Formats: sequence, C-alpha cells, structure tokens
Amino acid sequence: MIELSRAQVNSWRLSKNHLAERALKRDMPRVVSDACGLQAQVLSGAALSLSARVDNITMEDVEDALWKHWTLVKTWAMRGTLHLLSSYSLPTYVAALKTRHDLHGEKISYRIGPGPEDKKYEITKAEQEQITKAIDNALDQHTLTREELAHEIVKGTKLRPILQSHLLSGFGSLLQQAAHQGSLIFGPSQGAKVTFTRPDQWLGRQDQLSSEQALRTLLRQFYSTYGPATFEDFAHWWGVSAPEAKPLEQLIAGELEQVEFDHQPSKILSSRCRSDLFHRRSAIYPARPSWDTYVMFYHPREFFVSQAYRTRIFRQIQGNAPVLLVDGIAAGTWEKTRKKTGIEIMVRPFEALSSAERRAVVEEAGLLREFFGTNVELSFHP
Repeated sequence: MIELSRAQVNSWRLSKNHLAERALKRDMPRVVSDACGLQAQVLSGAALSLSARVDNITMEDVEDALWKHWTLVKTWAMRGTLHLLSSYSLPTYVAALKTRHDLHGEKISYRIGPGPEDKKYEITKAEQEQITKAIDNALDQHTLTREELAHEIVKGTKLRPILQSHLLSGFGSLLQQAAHQGSLIFGPSQGAKVTFTRPDQWLGRQDQLSSEQALRTLLRQFYSTYGPATFEDFAHWWGVSAPEAKPLEQLIAGELEQVEFDHQPSKILSSRCRSDLFHRRSAIYPARPSWDTYVMFYHPREFFVSQAYRTRIFRQIQGNAPVLLVDGIAAGTWEKTRKKTGIEIMVRPFEALSSAERRAVVEEAGLLREFFGTNVELSFHP
C-alpha cells in the first residue's frame, strides 16, 4: 500500500483546486467544475473564491459569466446549499440530485427560519410535485422575483394554507426541490430581490444523464479534487449520511486504490492519476475567503489546522472564517472591513510569518485590490 505524506497530498489538492496556479479567465467554467462547485450563499464570497483560482478577474467578470454569457449558473445543489456550477455540468448535478429525492419516503422535511432556532416541517411528495410543476409553468419564458414566483405557485396549486404561508414568507426552502429537478436556477438580482428562471430558457435543452452515470461522474471528480478521501468525506460533501454514501462509493470501486495518508487509511483514483502526486511542489497560497470549498472539505481536519486554532476557523455561528494558507494548511485567518478610503485587510497569523510568507501576503493583497477595484490597506495582527 502506498503511503502519502501531508506535503504530497497538500500539493496535489492545491493543484486540483487550481490554488497552486491561477487559471486563465476563459477557463472559469472548468475551474468551477474541477472544484466540484463553489459555495455561494453570498455571491461576492463565491466570486472571491473564484478569483483565488482564476487570474485577473473582477466581480463583474463573474456576474457576466452568470447573467450574460451563461457559462456559470447559481442554484441550490448538494447539502441544499447555494452553489456556482458550470453550465455544462448542471445536467450532471441535476441527475445526481434527483436520487436524493428518491431517498425520501412519502414526506420530505424542510426548515423555515435562519439559524439554530429554525423550525422543521414536512411536505408530501405529491405537494412538492405540485410546486415543481407550477414553477416549471410560471418560469416558461419568464424571469420572476421570489415574491412573483411564490404568488404564481399559490395561484396555480391547491396547497395547504401553511405551505402557502411558507412560500410567501420569503424563505426558499420549498423551492430547492425544483432546483434539484432542473426546473429552476437563479437569475440576476433586481436590487435586493433575487430572481429565478428555468435553465432551458438560457441554456437550451441539455443532454440528460442517468442518475448512476451522474453519480459516477461526481464521485470521480470528488476523489480527483479532494482525494485521498473516504466515503465519509464524500458523505460530508454530498450531504448524506455515511451509511447512504458507502454504497455510492461502490459505483467507482474498481477505479479507487487504497492508500495511507499520513497513516490514515484512505482512497484515491487509480494509478493514472496517482503519478501526479509525486510531481507537485508546495508554496504559499495566502488568502482563501469564507466558505471556500478547499477549506470546508479538507480531510482529516486535524491535518489542516491544529486543535488549538480550529475554533478560530470553523466557527459555529458566524460560519467559516477566511483562511491564510501556507503550503496548503491553515496558518492564520484574515478579515475584510470596508472603509471610506477602500478596504482594510487584517491578517491574524497563528504564528510569526517568515519574510517570504509576508511578501506573498502583500502580493495577494495587490490582487485583491484589482478584484475589488479599490484601495486595499493591509495590516498584520498577532
């Protein structure tokens, strides 16, 4: 069995995540696809994640890719979370996400309300199918705000009053299944209001994969980007329990090879990918924003950040902190504050940085200046 060091794995993962070397602007869709989507609860955060992987892009470039060129889409995907996906990979995710719908019984749970005090409710599959069909009809040749879409759904269905109330409340929980069925993606915002459209209105009719083909494709991509990995790691990313993920891993069992990652049993794609592990170099790749997927799905986490600093990154209430990376592991956190004169970036290293590491952070701040299009003031704090 091959034994892999942390340095080898970190170098591999940075490369596969396009964090070792930024890609060209024209390759944005491929970068998003290789990263297995970018989490996008806040679009500016997803754009910042993309700027860490793609050379010389701005927020406007990301918005153009979404709303003008239609090479990227924003939608609810794995874990019921908003993501940026490449347009060409959307059918793969939809086909795979449909299997999540099949895992439910006759009732589907959903939540209303932000934070830990949100409440859990249930909807029958028949009711959810009514909603999805109404969405499909309402978005035919239309782009609608959340409020407009909710009213169209209520008007076109015979739902229980509590479901009507939840639809009209502004929460998107009851819209997620329609996204998983391929009937809905996000459109450009109208001021503070989000909008929705139907994927085929922008992208045309796309070839449909079987759910098994789609799951195989996503499993290969996950193990390629985040490997070495286990089925528990895939479960974390895909948003299912470990027992549900174990048989899914079997779909590509013949393509996986057992390895030891610093004495931890794990798996990677077979030898055609493995040789790359021995030809990568680590370096300093400084600023990763909140909810960056490299940080979220680095496993085992104790290899990424020591227990002493873990709560400074993986915060329960505020979410993941933006991370300073050195050689693929957490070396500190950073925070961004808007001021009248521009943006202040405050870096908080866990330990003293070398002069080379500080220079790399300064260079990264220069790139952030280009991304934000404003002055960036950089400071270091213990």
